[in-house]
Amino acid sequence: MEISLVDESVMRSRWDDVEDALRRAFAGSHFNDEGYTVDNPINYTRSVVEGRLGPGFKHLLALDDAGSVIGGFFCIQTELKGSTTAHDIGWIFAVPEIDRPMRREMIDTFMQRAFATLREAGFRRIESNMGTRAGGASLSRHYGFVHSPVPGNDNRWVKEL
Repeated sequence: MEISLVDESVMRSRWDDVEDALRRAFAGSHFNDEGYTVDNPINYTRSVVEGRLGPGFKHLLALDDAGSVIGGFFCIQTELKGSTTAHDIGWIFAVPEIDRPMRREMIDTFMQRAFATLREAGFRRIESNMGTRAGGASLSRHYGFVHSPVPGNDNRWVKEL
């Protein structure tokens, strides 16, 4: 397994593989936000790759030994915008075909590298929604994300960097 921090040009060149992996990873998921489907992670990631949310985003992309996309941590901001030091992360996933030990190793690597990238950019915390119930439970248990609802957003999670 190889995990690389890539820019939008790499994501565009691999988009069909990325979309296929996202579809497999989120098929049958129980999303936290009402009305969400597998199209939400695909459309949000595509919007960042196409530059609709502005510059300064990178993505962690995991490939197996054959070069197939097997996971990702998308939409990691690499530069502060304005005075905010909180970041809303994108989607994190692993395809269902990989075994539990490899999945844990991949997600651990994603988190370590994403946290380091965000700290280097000057971010002090992550404030984000959790896409799925499983994601919220895992990131809370293993990486210190705290469920912190606010009026109008019951799906808000925070992680101090």
